[in-house]
Amino acid sequence: AEITQSLQGENSRVGKISDAMMQSLATFADARDEYPIHDVKTFERSDDDGSQSTDTSSILESNEGNPRRTSLEGSRWQYKKRPQLEFMVDQIAEVLRSHPDYGKRKLNVVDIGGGKGLLSNLLAETFGDDVVVQVIEISRAATVNGMMRAKRRGLENIRFDAMDATKVDVQSNKDVVVALHACGALSDVALGHAVSQGAGFVICPCCFRSNPHLRVSIPKGTEGNPEVALVTAEEFLDVDPDQYTSLKQLAELQGDIKLASKAMHTINALRASAVGRLWQSKKGSQERISTSVKTFPIGFSTRNFCLVGKYDLQ
Repeated sequence: AEITQSLQGENSRVGKISDAMMQSLATFADARDEYPIHDVKTFERSDDDGSQSTDTSSILESNEGNPRRTSLEGSRWQYKKRPQLEFMVDQIAEVLRSHPDYGKRKLNVVDIGGGKGLLSNLLAETFGDDVVVQVIEISRAATVNGMMRAKRRGLENIRFDAMDATKVDVQSNKDVVVALHACGALSDVALGHAVSQGAGFVICPCCFRSNPHLRVSIPKGTEGNPEVALVTAEEFLDVDPDQYTSLKQLAELQGDIKLASKAMHTINALRASAVGRLWQSKKGSQERISTSVKTFPIGFSTRNFCLVGKYDLQ
């Protein structure tokens, strides 16, 4: 929260709204219409995945990351962090099952900005032999922490790499890209890897004005061409920089949650549009991606938007 506040402008903190901000919302109304919000009020468990729901819950109960105490920290885990992890696992399960090779081989999942691997370790344990998970995190201390957690859980299908997410080998075989609370342009970086790899994705953005220096990988040329270009977030989204600045200021607005939510919807709809424009299949015309903008209950986090890209076989 302190980092988020330090990144906000004075106007966004006190709730001052300019004409330019409102105009930016009006300009991209079509994007919001094209990608409406799907509000996930309860977590929709599917019976076709066997005992996954039970497995995930039991893993969370037994995981040492669950603060078993009556402290404020334990309460925060139970009522905020844990439901977000369960939501992410549900969405990722849908994307994995939509992959044409699901059940035929291990699917490669990469977690961008995965920190100490709370989500990734859960994925590795929940999906077991169906996946191989890679965590990309710039903090070496966090990756060491994550590796120790994975070792204690006996997980052999996960690896941690301390590196800049923009330096990920985009020519490697990635099937699903995930990110939980990826700050600012890191969400665009994660989506860039997905569109360049023809991968599915589940991306939950966080604050909107951080990491503006990051560059996004996009396909360079036609389908099948492994080369990529590095562009700014504005170029990735194909938006005017000034209008994008206005949208980000509104998204960080603290005085009007409805207006802030509309700005967040707009930014994520623009991201969904960018995916539709740039995503390239690794198998030619046989598959496409279907992108949804989802939200989970705001009580878990005010950063409650999620971009979900499922495979859609033609």
